[in-house]
Amino acid sequence: MDDVLREILRNNEYFEEVNENRFIPQYLGLIVNGVVVYNVNWIDIVEKEIIFMNKDIQAHPIVSLTLENLNSLMIITDAGIKEVL
Repeated sequence: MDDVLREILRNNEYFEEVNENRFIPQYLGLIVNGVVVYNVNWIDIVEKEIIFMNKDIQAHPIVSLTLENLNSLMIITDAGIKEVL
């Protein structure tokens, strides 16, 4: 699943790949499994887990999920909500 998610984010116009495990969303608002999460500065994919981070709170993630529990991922853009996964 982690390779599939990396490929989806790599090919999505709203995310920039920093390295194999880190992606930066173009907009700071995401919807993860139906829950709105604001101020996401980057996403890390490590050891079958997706971690949503904020630059001002680096001691712990804003949200962390095992990849098997990730059902949907959307991004809030100027043009509306766009489905990523």
